[in-house]
Amino acid sequence: MEHQIHYTGAMDVRYQFRGALRFQREQLNCCHNGKVSLPPLQEYPENLRLFFDADGAEGSNFRQNIRNYNSAFAFASLGANIRPLPGRGPYCFRLQGQTYHYASNLHADDP
Repeated sequence: MEHQIHYTGAMDVRYQFRGALRFQREQLNCCHNGKVSLPPLQEYPENLRLFFDADGAEGSNFRQNIRNYNSAFAFASLGANIRPLPGRGPYCFRLQGQTYHYASNLHADDP
């Protein structure tokens, strides 16, 4: 079976209301035609910003592996006392007490 390659082009068209980038043939209703406005992003926490700005090996290593770090935290498992909601409806859950995130090492230990 032969796979076809589909190229959508560069994401280089700016949307008129908020300046978001989109593909040339992409049809969207971004920000409900300018009616929705999000607040500016907050600054990074100081300890995280230090890694981004560091000139040494530690900063370089962080920037080169940032996707790995993000993926590791994205796949952390959630631990909590989950209480089912009464009644019917779509699945959702309510957390009671403290929430925990369990994450393993980024790399397996060498034997």
